[in-house]
Amino acid sequence: SVYFSSLKLSPYSNTLYIGNQSGRLFKIMSPNSNPSTYEIGSSSFPTANISSIDIGENDDEILITFSNYGVSSIWFSGNGGEDWNEKEGNLPDMPVRWGILHNQDTNYSLIATEIGIWETNNFLSENVNWYPSNNGIGNVRVDMLSIRSDNMVLAASHGRGLFYGIFENINALLGDINNDNT
Repeated sequence: SVYFSSLKLSPYSNTLYIGNQSGRLFKIMSPNSNPSTYEIGSSSFPTANISSIDIGENDDEILITFSNYGVSSIWFSGNGGEDWNEKEGNLPDMPVRWGILHNQDTNYSLIATEIGIWETNNFLSENVNWYPSNNGIGNVRVDMLSIRSDNMVLAASHGRGLFYGIFENINALLGDINNDNT
């Protein structure tokens, strides 16, 4: 009886991931014919809205975000949902509306939050360090991020329009989503 709030079709297999508004995560294999559904969330997840799901370099790497105050907002599994690690690190308490993993190196991640875009280059470490990446976009609510195969990222803000830039995983400039070297 709880609405679904996020979904992601794997780019690697015929698998659909669905999250709901009470923090439950499901994996549906072969959703088009003879589907098999498994709950792959964790009892450690908050009872909160799953705002996004992303897949890393393969189906084993899953990132989910929660868009509520007062909860751990970022979770990652490196083994297809069997085990989960909280990746909030030094992030302030704010809703995380979207998260993406770099498609060539999962150690790099971007998140869309209530106060702009944040990034990390040590996502796989135990102590994740998040940095604001708001140059040009400012401290505005960002609702969605999308990344293409050529690493072009599109950020949809609330009230300031769309922004884009290249998300490089080598020699990335922190705070430079527009790639204008400032």
